[in-house]
Amino acid sequence: MGTDKIHGFGVVGCGVISDTHIDAIEALPNGRLVAVCDKVEAAAKAKAEQHGCDYYTDLADMLEDDRVEVCNIVVPSGLHAQLGIQCAEAGRHVICTKPIDVTLEKIDGLIDSCDANGVKLGATHQFRGYSVYKRIKEAAASGKLGKLLYGNAVVPWYRSDEYYGDGWHGTRKLDGGGALMNQSIHYVDLLVWIMGDVAKLAGFADALAHDTIEVEDCATATLKFTSGAQGVIQGTTCTYQGQPTVFEIHGTRGNVVVVGDDLKLWEVEGDETELNVEAGQTGGAADPKLGMLGEAVQAHTEQIGDLLAAIAEDREPVLSGREARRAVEVILSIYDSSASGQVIEL
Repeated sequence: MGTDKIHGFGVVGCGVISDTHIDAIEALPNGRLVAVCDKVEAAAKAKAEQHGCDYYTDLADMLEDDRVEVCNIVVPSGLHAQLGIQCAEAGRHVICTKPIDVTLEKIDGLIDSCDANGVKLGATHQFRGYSVYKRIKEAAASGKLGKLLYGNAVVPWYRSDEYYGDGWHGTRKLDGGGALMNQSIHYVDLLVWIMGDVAKLAGFADALAHDTIEVEDCATATLKFTSGAQGVIQGTTCTYQGQPTVFEIHGTRGNVVVVGDDLKLWEVEGDETELNVEAGQTGGAADPKLGMLGEAVQAHTEQIGDLLAAIAEDREPVLSGREARRAVEVILSIYDSSASGQVIEL
């Protein structure tokens, strides 16, 4: 994960997800949390006291702190590019939680700003770091599954009215969308990572059970990938009591099914790897170098660590801004299809 040089981090946003990112930074041998920033002083101060770092209530002030080399942005989605550009213009490297932002125009502006200012831009999509999905990616990329035929992601989750009452979730401006943009984007990203780019799609997106939101709580889309393979995405935040996700990849030599992030079917020609379904075995253990971290923190640690390696090696992060853009483009195209009633070509 890069060199022995210690990189100072400033975390922008002190909401719930910031804890995972801070835990990941603190797990890196070459990362150090220097400061946190939140416009709500009580939140920033509490987080700083918890982790023994400084705090700021204004990003401009934090960017005057020379110890901060990397800004980790974990604020509402529609602010990622705006704040990321501010960090890039101050010469700081940037990493954003998902989605990297909610419009292609803003994402492209952030990418261009980081390029122009000579800083790296990374993103976190932690499910790519989970052992079960790494295993499927390797099987697909190596040809073990044969020709990929179709890949599906069903995300039948639930969010309460209270969840949407915080002032930004469920809004077009700051959330950018609903069940797809905020929740199912994890699995949309996995599909394009494993199956490849989408050529065209058709979809529907509606608010079926939440009357107060500006975005969808239920969406369904059919996809045709550039390879010719097909796919289905269905994401909700209105499923009664919520149900586990189902993610499946099918090829001419194998079928793989994951339910709730546990591998439930590994039916691959010539691969007799033992699968203990009852134990929910995922086919890969946590990286012992990262200790007894939960898989979500470990995945964030790997992706943030790769940004530091990209700085040291002067290369694009594996999960770059351009890579993170792909899932957002698919989701926005589903919204366009739903609004227009047309098949959308990407």
